[in-house]
Amino acid sequence: MKNLGIGLTVTGFILLLGYALYNFFTIESSLILKISIGAIVAGIVLALLALIMEKMSVEDKEIERRY
Repeated sequence: MKNLGIGLTVTGFILLLGYALYNFFTIESSLILKISIGAIVAGIVLALLALIMEKMSVEDKEIERRY
């Protein structure tokens, strides 16, 4: 049941992202607007990737987890 929920969420997110990208590139608007929105999205993605990579490389030696 949990995997089904995660799968549906990811599928919905991918479809919504695809629809947004389709509209972004097909609807006529200013080139400056498209470039600025693209730069903002790219900056957010790069910042998130840098944070994720940093979190994955740092090991928590102070906290001992017992499961």
